[in-house]
Formats: sequence, structure tokens, C-alpha cells
Amino acid sequence: MTPNGLVERHFDYVLGPNQDARLANVPAGATLRNVELQMQSDAPFLLRGRAVRQAYASTEGGFGQNGLQFLKTRWTGPVRDYRQQDYVPESLQMANFGQMGDPKPINPQVPYPANSTLVVDLVNTGANPITNLTFFWRGVKLFQPGAVQLYTYPPKMKGEWFNYQIPVTALAAPELRTDQIFTVQPDADFVLRGGLATAPFTALFVAFFDVGILLMDADKKPYSNDYMPLDVLFGSGQFPPTIPLGAIPLFIPPFGPGPALPGLFYPEIYVPKNHQLIYNLNRTDAVGLPADFTINLIGQKVYPQ
Repeated sequence: MTPNGLVERHFDYVLGPNQDARLANVPAGATLRNVELQMQSDAPFLLRGRAVRQAYASTEGGFGQNGLQFLKTRWTGPVRDYRQQDYVPESLQMANFGQMGDPKPINPQVPYPANSTLVVDLVNTGANPITNLTFFWRGVKLFQPGAVQLYTYPPKMKGEWFNYQIPVTALAAPELRTDQIFTVQPDADFVLRGGLATAPFTALFVAFFDVGILLMDADKKPYSNDYMPLDVLFGSGQFPPTIPLGAIPLFIPPFGPGPALPGLFYPEIYVPKNHQLIYNLNRTDAVGLPADFTINLIGQKVYPQ
């Protein structure tokens, strides 16, 4: 709870083609201005981190995200106040473009009132278009106590580290799989603090699968305004962790993330025993084999005493 009595709830804002159609295909050499993210009306938002991503298999006939290295941006606070004096290459602003559960920290945080607007201007300085360019603005929403479903620890308790696995089988290309249910076991509450998931490759690394997740509480109130790619929301389950770039592709070891450093949820998500989280999965590849993979939810079991 904040000093003014408000409650923080994890939330990710997505700004991509679903919010501005121009981001579906940013031509080579193009400048886009006034790409707007409209904040929702239910609560103020505190921006504490960000990331950027593009669709795989979208540049030079390859399977990487090569267009991002040619992307320059600038963006605003809630009153169209730019936080850079000029366009800055995203490759100079954050490691791994904030992906693999490793968003660039924003400190001090930037508060956005409900219904305010964040504006992005961008330049594609490369020789190829950038397809399905998407920005991720990570932080918390602020609610009055009792306004949303929020649980917390009992007065007396003991805890132990625990990891839930969510198997995903035969996710087709493309496929939207809705209203999937994760249920906490009846022996203890669960505190979700981090996650690991890697959208899978084929056996010969022929194609990358673009898979997004929309995570919701039991009332189906989402923790983001749109689908979050697995490689942005979660840490990477590969070891050693790599980012595929280029048409071969070339596997580049990223800085920091990997099995030892899962993507973190802040604030943590407290789920009582026998309670549920609901999630949708959206695979957007036009072609590809059905995919099997695992989402790991990492945290703590809580036993009331």
C-alpha cells in the first residue's frame, strides 16, 4: 500500500499495431509521429520499466529482430513532455531491448493519471521495414482498497519456495486459445513472483514462434491491456540464454536474463489456495508446426499458522 492509502497492482501497457495500425509495418526510412497510448480510465499508472519488440521473421527474410537496431525513439510523460531532447537509438537505451523479462528500469518512475496519453515518435533508419513493432510500458496501477481483487498474507504463516509448471501442448500456427485456467493447489496459498517461459523453436531452429499471453485474475481483470509476448513478460528458459538475430539465425547471448534470473512480477500476485488465474494464449505465426512448451510460475507457497 502506498503512503496515500492506494494499492499497487502489476500492469503492463502494450502499444503496438492493435493500438496504432501504422506500427504493423514501419517502412524503411520512415518517421512516425504522435503514436499514442491511451491510458485506461480505471486507475492511474506508474511507469517503472519498458521494452520494445518486433515480429520475428520480419526483416531481410530472416528470423530475428534486426530492425530494432535501426530504431530511434522519443516519448513523453502525461502532458506531452518529451523525456529526450532528440531521437535516441533503442539499441543504446537498454540491453536486449528490454526483452527476456529484463525491462529497462525507469527511475524515477513516471506517473500517468487515468485517461492520460503517452506519445511516441520514432524513426526507422534501416533499409528494411519493421513489422509489428510493439512497445511495452511496465509498472503498476493504483487502486482504492477494495476496488479490485487483491489478497495478501495471513497474520501468521510459514512459507516455502515453490514452482508451478503450466504445460502447453500443440499450440497451432496461428491459434487463439482462450479461458485457460491455472488453479492453486488446496494445501496452501501461492505468491507469484517471477516466471520463465521460452517460445519454442523447431528442432532445426527453422522458425521462431510468436506467442503472447494475456494474464487475468479470477474475475478476468487483466494484468495488461493486450497480449504480452512470452519473451518480454517472462525470463528465458534457455541455457545459455540467446537472442536469435538474422537469417541464419545467429544466436547472440544477451546480458543478464536466463534461467537464473526469471522475469519478475511487481507487485507480486497473491493467489489463495483453490483460487485461479485465467489466461489466453495467442500464437500469431502464419505458418509453423504445432508447439509444445512449458510456462513456469515461480514464487512461494504460504501456509497459514
